Amino acid sequence: MTTLYTGIVSHDNQEQLQQRYGADVVCTPLIEIVPVSDERTLQETAAGINSYDYLLFTSRHTVKHFAKFLHQPLPPSVRIVSIGCTTTAALQKAGFKDISQTASDNSYGVIEWFSQQPRGHVLIPRSDIALSIIPDGLRYRGFQVTTVTAYHNRMPENPQKVDISTIDRIVFTSPSTVSHFISLYGSLPTDKVYETRGPITRNYFETQFKI
Repeated sequence: MTTLYTGIVSHDNQEQLQQRYGADVVCTPLIEIVPVSDERTLQETAAGINSYDYLLFTSRHTVKHFAKFLHQPLPPSVRIVSIGCTTTAALQKAGFKDISQTASDNSYGVIEWFSQQPRGHVLIPRSDIALSIIPDGLRYRGFQVTTVTAYHNRMPENPQKVDISTIDRIVFTSPSTVSHFISLYGSLPTDKVYETRGPITRNYFETQFKI
């Protein structure tokens, strides 16, 4: 089975992709992570970290593009929260300790984890096109939430287009990979096997997949 993988490929996950999907995996990333052009807001937000009770990292990209502005160790009053093992590993590599990791590595799991915690002020560095599920869910449960754009999530300038007729399975890692695929190919073929990462991506995929 030939698999088309549309997520970001790095040195960290390339071997994992080969192990999971075999030699017949075609990697054509349909998202590109781009730093913000003006970092002053990130610097000012990091300088005011004492104002927050929780600092939530929702991906390894937020670690890369926001953590560099933080002075370690963080104040003991600020609790670092990670959405999953990949993000936790990135935080540990960046030198952070005492990380609380949510049980499920998706938006609903984050909201469930926070629902069991004391209410407070949550800072969420994130993508410019991140969905509002987590901020809205936390506000509904009584948290004060501040978001800051740490990076831009874009379609690559020159995305690689493949002959879809040669593909049996397509893997989407985020809602943006779904929307970018449709922009590039025009539609979601009905004769493929689809794999989506997490319930948020699955829900978005189902709204776009029309037979």
